[in-house]
Amino acid sequence: MAAAWVIALALPVSAFAQAGVAYDAFSPYSMYGIGSLEMQGSQNSLAMGGIAIGDRSSSYINWVNPAAVTARENKAFMLDFGVTQKNIFYHADAATSIEETDSGTLRSVNNMFNIHHIIATLPITPKIAVKAGLMPFAATGYEFVSREYADEVLLEMGDVEYNKAGKGGIYQLVLGAGWNAFKNFNIGVDGIYYLGNTVHSSATTFTTNTHYRTLSRSWTSVSRGLGAKAGVQYTIPVQKDLDLTLGATYKIASTMGGEHTSLVSAQTSSSLDTISNVITKIEDKIPAEIGAGVTLRRAERWMVGFDYIYQDWSKTTFDNAPGIDVTTRCAQSFRLGGELTPDRYDFRHYGRNITYRAGLYYNQGYIAVKGTPINSMGLTFGASFPVFNRYTSLALSVDLGRTGTLANYLVKENYIKFNVGLNLFDTWFHKTLYK
Repeated sequence: MAAAWVIALALPVSAFAQAGVAYDAFSPYSMYGIGSLEMQGSQNSLAMGGIAIGDRSSSYINWVNPAAVTARENKAFMLDFGVTQKNIFYHADAATSIEETDSGTLRSVNNMFNIHHIIATLPITPKIAVKAGLMPFAATGYEFVSREYADEVLLEMGDVEYNKAGKGGIYQLVLGAGWNAFKNFNIGVDGIYYLGNTVHSSATTFTTNTHYRTLSRSWTSVSRGLGAKAGVQYTIPVQKDLDLTLGATYKIASTMGGEHTSLVSAQTSSSLDTISNVITKIEDKIPAEIGAGVTLRRAERWMVGFDYIYQDWSKTTFDNAPGIDVTTRCAQSFRLGGELTPDRYDFRHYGRNITYRAGLYYNQGYIAVKGTPINSMGLTFGASFPVFNRYTSLALSVDLGRTGTLANYLVKENYIKFNVGLNLFDTWFHKTLYK
């Protein structure tokens, strides 16, 4: 039977929504490796295709390049809080269905809502600033079912149903600092603490034969790890109010260690027996990552930029699902975007104070299924709406994208993702003068 693992996408949303499980991601591809990697950045950079490595702006926090934390007004405290909502539309070949269908393509839909990030920055000296925050790194979420079709099994055991599910993810707690080493040159370093908690489960159910018990197995992984990321930015004045900024980042290779608990049980309507409960040590490798970016900015009017990110996962191995050909490979990202603010200081026309953003991206994913690369691409846009002062704002980004393919009986995911965030800006230690 062709690629029975994609059957989940034929299920109606209610099949898993009623379970009350909150997912950070929902994709069959997230069952492999450490899950689906999240594109890094706040709603501001995500609205510009994810560009951030060469971006320096005093109006919002850029956490992708550690050196960007120094792009700020003196004595300014900034906080960014964001939430995300994602709607995914799945498409799969009808040959993978467990049910008869008149259509050549299976379709399903899912939506998720969750907190995305929280991060704050403040100055230490006129040339040094620090930041701290929590943001996502990878997410796991899937749920699907397949059935046994072998005649000899059906004759002996009756109808047999296989269920698989997974949820969880990895977050990163970041503490970093940046330094304006000399004019137009900034460096920064982030310390990263990875926190992972993922549960995978499977069950074999004999739906018509009561002589067999339901067999269940779960794999619970709790892992932690340390990492670090360094960044530099160098700004070249081109002409008055026009600057070219070059940026680069390097994240060191890291290891997440922890415990992996494998629990096997057998269940009837009246009893539950534990067959096996084994705890082992685990080590997940996160390879080094390098990135480069460039932006051209006209003061507080407009900016355009491009980012490139490379991470070699080809030497990283994971325990894959039996019978499915999954390999790791080099991951690459190409991102292009920009922003426009007609006039930040026009107090008569609010529409001219709004910052408008747009961009696009292409991500070569870190896994291939049955030799087919799992890539994603998308178009983004958004805006920041000033509140109270010119830098405190409500920001929105929209991501219209696609992941996967219908080739080789795989799944194509079209999605619409909304990121909404609040950028808070305030000046500390400011003395008010009275006359």
